Amino acid sequence: MSTNTASGAQSKLDFTMMYAAHDAFRRDLTRLVAAADGRTGDLRAFRAGWTTFTYYLTVHHTSEDNVLWPPVRRAAGSDPERLALLEAMTAEHSALDPLLEAIDSKLKSGGTARLAADMEELSKVLTAHLDHEETAGLPLVDAVLSKEDWERFGEDQRRQVGTKGAATFFPWLLDGMPESSERKVLALVPPPIRLLYRKAWRPKYQKQSPWA
Repeated sequence: MSTNTASGAQSKLDFTMMYAAHDAFRRDLTRLVAAADGRTGDLRAFRAGWTTFTYYLTVHHTSEDNVLWPPVRRAAGSDPERLALLEAMTAEHSALDPLLEAIDSKLKSGGTARLAADMEELSKVLTAHLDHEETAGLPLVDAVLSKEDWERFGEDQRRQVGTKGAATFFPWLLDGMPESSERKVLALVPPPIRLLYRKAWRPKYQKQSPWA
């Protein structure tokens, strides 16, 4: 996990939480692809993991669409390359919607015969989007967005998750993360949150996790 831009230059904005969220989505994709396998997978674990994964993905992308990209678009002005990149970000989000809906429909109907294939396709499309956002989208954000606008993006996600939701968000976010990266994330939150995470939230999450 890094706070550097793709060019290697140090960012003026702190992307620690953004990279942590992206890593958590990639981790869940790997687990969900395995759980969707009709021969060796675990449909019960898939259903539970899917609910959590899609909830946080929706929070993340809703906040990007409503709070992050609009000020970036305003700051981009009429620059054709920047506008093309922003259009690509929007198109990539839109491409995910039918894939997510298809899996939701299968889970509701119980017809999960092609669940593994659908999950593989979702993993491919979402991973490509996350990679593109990190290599091209975040450097643009860093170039044109103020620290105040970036903080508003973080605050919007915190508002959606809510105070009570932090008890499940942080254990989910940090699940399986290397200790050095975990410390980096936890350094951004108040000491009482760190204490609650270590003493209460993480142990409870580990007991209830479908991936235990």
